[in-house]
Amino acid sequence: MTKQEFKALTKRDFTDKEYETIETVYTFHPSISETEGKMQIANLFDNFGFRIIADMLPTAVKAREYEGLIAKKRHELEELREAYNELKNPSAATREA
Repeated sequence: MTKQEFKALTKRDFTDKEYETIETVYTFHPSISETEGKMQIANLFDNFGFRIIADMLPTAVKAREYEGLIAKKRHELEELREAYNELKNPSAATREA
């Protein structure tokens, strides 16, 4: 979501620094829906102010960390699968060596 999109959805003003936090919570917080997230975050901000968003930030940051670790592990798993498949079925180039 862009800053302009959020501004159009909310009634409150916010700073650039606050928007950075809003964007992090919108993107990573596990309670924010992938389909209704824009309206959810705008409603939270309108109804409760920046305080609720700031309170949600630690969870969003932790979720972002977990997503990064999951992506890393998936990549490692794929590399292991490729290595195992190569071991099971060596390619012609490997057999020629």
